[in-house]
Amino acid sequence: MWFKQITREETGCATYLIASTTTGECAVFDPLWDVAPAVREVQRHGFTITHVIDSHAHADHVSGARRLAAFAGAKLYVPARMEAAYDAIRLEDGAHLRFGEVDLEVVHAPGHRPEQINLLGRDLGRGTDPWFLLTADFLMVGDISRPDLAQDGRVGATTLFREAIPRLLALPDHVEVYPGHVAGST
Repeated sequence: MWFKQITREETGCATYLIASTTTGECAVFDPLWDVAPAVREVQRHGFTITHVIDSHAHADHVSGARRLAAFAGAKLYVPARMEAAYDAIRLEDGAHLRFGEVDLEVVHAPGHRPEQINLLGRDLGRGTDPWFLLTADFLMVGDISRPDLAQDGRVGATTLFREAIPRLLALPDHVEVYPGHVAGST
């Protein structure tokens, strides 16, 4: 499996690229509006974008998911609970996207937004244990997400602490955690 983080320095927003080295298929998680850096990186390594996934309806930047899926001829995925006026495959909690040795498990993580999903990644070429968790805007560097977007802040905060955080804490200690915002985010 090939794994790469791309960040936008101005905002600290992160996009993740996950590819199968056996099939050449690549998933892009939370692409920013400027899709060119992700496309260049994927092409440079000889992969093909086949899956484009948005973790939630973003409030801090414009998603490039629809643009990237159209450009690459890839399947577009969104959380099952996300309101969207466009065609996309809906991802339910516990669903798996599998291609080559890559297994991406959908983990519903409400609180920041009611529909938000995370991805738990496994490299089946190495084993069945999870390797990483892409937390989108659920976790930030040194902080958790804002719970007041698209809902009453008290409801969002309660949901974060009762549902999302326990799921994170239940993961094995060796799982690497990658946030949707890295150092430098505002």
